[in-house]
Amino acid sequence: MAKKKIELTRRRFVSTLMTTLSVVGLLIVYIQYAPLYPRHAYLSGWVLFAVMLFLTFFNLRKRIPFLRLGSASFWMQLHLYVGVFSGALFFVHIGLSWPAGTFNQLLAWCYVIVFVTGVIGFWISRAFPRMLTVAGYETPFERIPYVRSNLRVDAEALVSAGVDGQTSPVIAEFYSKRLGMFFTRSCNRWAHLRQSRAPLVAHISQFDEVQRYAKKSEQEMLDKLRDLVAQKHMLDYQHALQSSLRLWLFAHIPLSYSLLIFSVLHIILVHAFSGT
Repeated sequence: MAKKKIELTRRRFVSTLMTTLSVVGLLIVYIQYAPLYPRHAYLSGWVLFAVMLFLTFFNLRKRIPFLRLGSASFWMQLHLYVGVFSGALFFVHIGLSWPAGTFNQLLAWCYVIVFVTGVIGFWISRAFPRMLTVAGYETPFERIPYVRSNLRVDAEALVSAGVDGQTSPVIAEFYSKRLGMFFTRSCNRWAHLRQSRAPLVAHISQFDEVQRYAKKSEQEMLDKLRDLVAQKHMLDYQHALQSSLRLWLFAHIPLSYSLLIFSVLHIILVHAFSGT
């Protein structure tokens, strides 16, 4: 296991070094030779378009897993490093200055958004699964609403049952004011994405406050309710991370295809007005 981890670290170091050298080399070549070739933007544009086609192929690779084209991990790494190189190629293509014209600016912003969402997506696709594994049992995303509904039913049944068949006014009021909405939907999304325990600590503090006024016969009910609240926080944590993974894909992939379409239109317009 240790040998495999060392090999992975070495491979990533080599890939990062090669990508860095490629970016630096591209910038040096641009600064030195661009003034000598006024139409260099045509060459860099076609190369950039070819690179974008290659990056889009990564999504197609996932749709045909039966073809032996290398592991998904290999393609993910290649996608990342080629994507970083495309960023340098993009700025070389636009001449290290923001383009003029509405259409060109729209195309540039589309590329920047695709690039940024790609970098963010790569990080969360690596970090979030590890966070979910460390947190413990992972609920399948499709079952989260069902599990949340069961937790709400259990909590309401516990409060309604009360002690000796009598509903506790203290606990009923506490549930109505502090926990009613909490059990009906996913909460504290941004706090969970920041790995913050503040919402859970706030509920623990509220439980401690209520327990000071509760009868001894109500302590067991509060402990059970406290456990349900802890389970709901864990469920919300899983929902925040899993939904973010899905939302990233819904943003990055359609934008990537939109970028290709705009790029084709850009190529047509450039060559139409340049007479080539």
